[in-house]
Amino acid sequence: MQEPEFHAEGDVYTHTKMVMEELLQLSEYETYSDYEQNTLLYAALLHDVAKPRCTIVQNGVIRSPRHALVGEKMAREILWDNDLELRETICALVRLHGLPVWLMEKEYALQKAVSASLKLNNDHLYALAKADMLGRICKDQDELLLQIDLYKEFCKEHDCLNTPKAFHNAHSRFKFFNSKSAYPAELYDDTKFQVTVMCGIAGSGKDTHANELDIPMVSLDDLRKKHGVKHGDKKQQGRIIQMAYEQAKEHARKKQDFVWNSTNLTKDIRGKLIRSLAPYNPKFKIIYIETSSKNLFQRRKETIKNDVIYKMMKQLDMPQLDEAHEVEYFRN
Repeated sequence: MQEPEFHAEGDVYTHTKMVMEELLQLSEYETYSDYEQNTLLYAALLHDVAKPRCTIVQNGVIRSPRHALVGEKMAREILWDNDLELRETICALVRLHGLPVWLMEKEYALQKAVSASLKLNNDHLYALAKADMLGRICKDQDELLLQIDLYKEFCKEHDCLNTPKAFHNAHSRFKFFNSKSAYPAELYDDTKFQVTVMCGIAGSGKDTHANELDIPMVSLDDLRKKHGVKHGDKKQQGRIIQMAYEQAKEHARKKQDFVWNSTNLTKDIRGKLIRSLAPYNPKFKIIYIETSSKNLFQRRKETIKNDVIYKMMKQLDMPQLDEAHEVEYFRN
């Protein structure tokens, strides 16, 4: 069930059906290609998929905190073995479907709209948000529809409605997101070396790819083996990470290209590394590697339990261009 004040139409299933019906009737929807329409239909179907998992009742009020964040991860799990680009666009739409309603109330609104443009088409996000709002019964519907229209105009004004926001270069984009700039400045790229950050679930083929780069490597797995620390030993993990950071900073002081090889599944973990090394002014490249769900559970079955692999899948934050100078995606 949903809170009647915001969803007088009833439960999540009823709302989801209404959203899909409204989407099909939008004038904007008719202008999209078959591929774009298919993407939006999946996003509409899954946009509230996490509400049953996230719904709570507080003081008699029904709420669903973090349902968009959890919904993104559930959508990725459901669609794991589908086309990577299609899957991630759907996941981004699920994650951000509420952004057009609340953008102007958020701090760093421009960064959030520009960041969205790097993950999806903001015009598609506008259409999904509009269908989401029309597919419900609530008192403030007209006011919220106006907010969604303003989102479209805001993106149009900042040249990020139908295409990713253009930057002078990758370094300008990196600084825009990592220094909370008020506007995208045109900066000279004065980076002297590159830090390549591997990202991927255990068993994805990440180590093989990292070894093929043929540059110095900081590997958490290698350090664990060297010091006899078992995978999952939380007591010793901090010591291993500290050693890895010292190795990384030694490379950075020498302005030497190197690979940081670990799972790096969450944006917080990658962000901590990037913030730590940013004063050395490197170029950051994230390489994301994945494979089929069948391979994930087969390749490491002797060393890592299935429930640990499954937990990694649910933890994954897909690397995005608002984190680094460059991001590459490989599905093997």
